[in-house]
Order: sequence, then structure tokens, then C-alpha cells
Amino acid sequence: MINVTDRAATELKRAIDEQGDAEIAIRVFVQGACGCGKAHYGMGLDKALGEGEQIFETCGVKVVVDEESAPYLEGAIIDYRDSLMNKGFTIENPNRASGGGGCGCGH
Repeated sequence: MINVTDRAATELKRAIDEQGDAEIAIRVFVQGACGCGKAHYGMGLDKALGEGEQIFETCGVKVVVDEESAPYLEGAIIDYRDSLMNKGFTIENPNRASGGGGCGCGH
């Protein structure tokens, strides 16, 4: 399951409310791995639910995950940061490969 911090839930609810459609959910996905094998994460607003996709609610927010992304996102944490240098959502995944920090393949 994906975890959502209280701050992220507040911002996600605000984004959903701006759309004016109660059926909208947050889609979280893995875009694939680059040359070094590390995953790239993404998220957006969506209301279409495809075959094999999971939908669940956490902190009052509906979250949709496709079956290919689900194993990579197990235990991930969605947070929202607002600082002078960085504003927006982050996805922290405790399951990602460790060692070496960020991607070094140049992609």
C-alpha cells in the first residue's frame, strides 16, 4: 500500500476539489527504469480505472495503481514539500535499490 502524509493529502484533496469531479483519483505509477535500472515515479489526476488496476483510499484520497507498478510502489510515501528551493509532491520509496544515491547513467 502507498502511504500519504497529512500535508500531501491536504494538497491532493485541494487539486481534486479544483476539478469539481468527485470521481477523480490520484494515479501513481512507475514510468520505467532508465539505463541504470532505477525506477522513475509519476502521478496525476485520473478517473478512468483500467483492467487489473487497484484503487484504494487513504487519508480521504482515492489512489489508483496499475498492476505493473504496484509491486514497485509497495510501502512508498507520498509527501508534499513547500520550501524556498522546492515545492511539490515527492514519492519516497524505501524499497528502491540502495547504494550510490541518485541515477548516474546520464538519462
